[in-house]
Amino acid sequence: MQPTPLAAPLDDYLREVVQTLHAAVSQGMRRAAHDPQAANPQITDCEEILDVIMAGEVTTWLGG
Repeated sequence: MQPTPLAAPLDDYLREVVQTLHAAVSQGMRRAAHDPQAANPQITDCEEILDVIMAGEVTTWLGG
């Protein structure tokens, strides 16, 4: 089975999304350890990122 032309750019985009989510979660967890309310900006960032992914508008993600 051959990958579609969309596979490589989509993989790259989703890899960046996962890395961004990981960074936001890590930062939020560090802040929450000292003050749970301080993690709210990172929680909001994660929610926004996940909302974009769940919308599934792949062509928009890839600039198409």
